[in-house]
Amino acid sequence: MVIVLVIGLIVFAFVAWFPKPPPKPDATWVHILETGAWRVGIDPSFPPFESDDAKGNLSGFDIALADEIARAWSSANATPIHVEYVYSGFDGLYDALKARQFDAIVSALPYDPKKTEDVYFSHAYFDGGPHLIVRADDATTKTYYDLQGKAIGVELGSTGDAFARRWQRRLKFDLRTFNTPADALRALRAGQVDAVFTDLVAFNDFSRAEGGVKQVGDALIHEFLVIAVRKDTPTLLAQINAVIDAMKSDGRMERLYAEWLVGRETAGR
Repeated sequence: MVIVLVIGLIVFAFVAWFPKPPPKPDATWVHILETGAWRVGIDPSFPPFESDDAKGNLSGFDIALADEIARAWSSANATPIHVEYVYSGFDGLYDALKARQFDAIVSALPYDPKKTEDVYFSHAYFDGGPHLIVRADDATTKTYYDLQGKAIGVELGSTGDAFARRWQRRLKFDLRTFNTPADALRALRAGQVDAVFTDLVAFNDFSRAEGGVKQVGDALIHEFLVIAVRKDTPTLLAQINAVIDAMKSDGRMERLYAEWLVGRETAGR
C-alpha cells in the first residue's frame, strides 16, 4: 500500500512539474495556414465599412482591416494568406457562419451578448455608439444631463434615438426625429434643436463637409464592433485578437480610422 502511494505521489509530482503540451490548433486555422485563404463573410452594403462598386471591387474600413490581419499572418507563415470575401445579407451572416460558408464575420458587426452561446467575438475594434453633438459655440453643455427640457435631434430608429427615449421622461427631452443624421445635424446648426445624439462616423462626415458642430464627452452607449467566429475555432480567434491588439498599440488602427471613418459618406443598414 505504501509503495502504491509513493508511486502515485511520484507520478503526480512528475505531471505537476512538467506542463501540459499546448492545445492543438483548430482545424480552421490549420486550413487557413495550409491553403493561404481566409474566408470572410460580409454584407457589402454599408459604407464606409464595406461597399461594392458594382464591378466586384470592395472597399471600406472592414475590408482594410481584414486585409491587414491577413497581411500580418502572412509575415509569419510560409504560405501568403489572402482574404476571400463571401457576400451575405446582414441578417443571414450568423447562419452562414454556422453553415461553414466562411470562417469569420467582418461586417460592422455589433457585439451581441445574446449570441455568445453560439459564437466567439473578437476584441472590439471600433465603438459605433452615439455621442453627444452640440453647436460649436455651445460652452455650457457638458453631458446629456445638461439638456433637461431641451430639444434633441436623432435619426429615427438609431441607437441615439433609443438612448434619447430611455431618458426622455426623466429629463423631459423634446425629441425630434429625422430621416438621416445629416438632417438632424443641419437642424442643430440652424438652432432648431439643442443637441444631436449620433455616431462619430456621421459626425465626422458632417463636421468635415459643413462644420459648425462639435462632439462632447464619450459615447452615450457603447456599441462595439467585433469579428465573430465559430466556437470550434479558438485558435483563429486568438490570432485575430493578437493582430487587433497589435494594431491598436502600434498606430495601424488609428491610421485606418483616419483613412476610412473620417469624412466619408455613410448609409444606414
